[in-house]
Amino acid sequence: MYLRYILFFFLSFTLSSSIAQIAGTYVYSAGVDAGRRTLSFKGSNFSDKSTGHISGKYGEGSYSLKNNRLYLNYHALKDKDSSIYKIDISNNPSNFTRIYIQAFEEKNPVNGAGVTMRDKNFNVLFSVTTVVNGIADLTIRKHADIHYITIDCIGLNSVTIPFDKLKNKSSNVFVDFKPQLTMLETKRTDVYKVLNLFPEKLILSDLNGTELVFKRAE
Repeated sequence: MYLRYILFFFLSFTLSSSIAQIAGTYVYSAGVDAGRRTLSFKGSNFSDKSTGHISGKYGEGSYSLKNNRLYLNYHALKDKDSSIYKIDISNNPSNFTRIYIQAFEEKNPVNGAGVTMRDKNFNVLFSVTTVVNGIADLTIRKHADIHYITIDCIGLNSVTIPFDKLKNKSSNVFVDFKPQLTMLETKRTDVYKVLNLFPEKLILSDLNGTELVFKRAE
């Protein structure tokens, strides 16, 4: 009985010690047609890249290990191929904000793009969509809580405009969307249970209990 306790303590200590830090690159594949996910660890930082047939995802940030749990803290990233916008402003003598938006992709109007007002924490306050000819026309009279306007459409890189640039003015905003070939992971923390870490593989379990076997890249 005493030897069994010693053996259990040794195995538990070994597992906890073995995941004090993760280093290197590990690759997960759910099958030939399901794409790949690559986790790379260096120091206290990580990167996460997923590839598929049409598009992929990319994220990076810091990670930590505690009680056999892996915490991936994704940082907010700015896409290098972000869509661009132009603002033509005229002073508005009234105490309200008027915004006229036209959204295009390669000179083609984008109908159904979301135009969203957000607070300082990026929470949604209200939103509208562009209609015929990619146009959205807003008159905002109460804007104390608005800090950002985002303009986005599925498959295209979004635009974020500080509201102070438009506040109490009459503005024409022209958006030139660019295709979103790689989606950026949002700022958040994902938690995985570390089932085991071998020299050749990393085995994780997500919150749904799905086991993910990452093989170390050569």
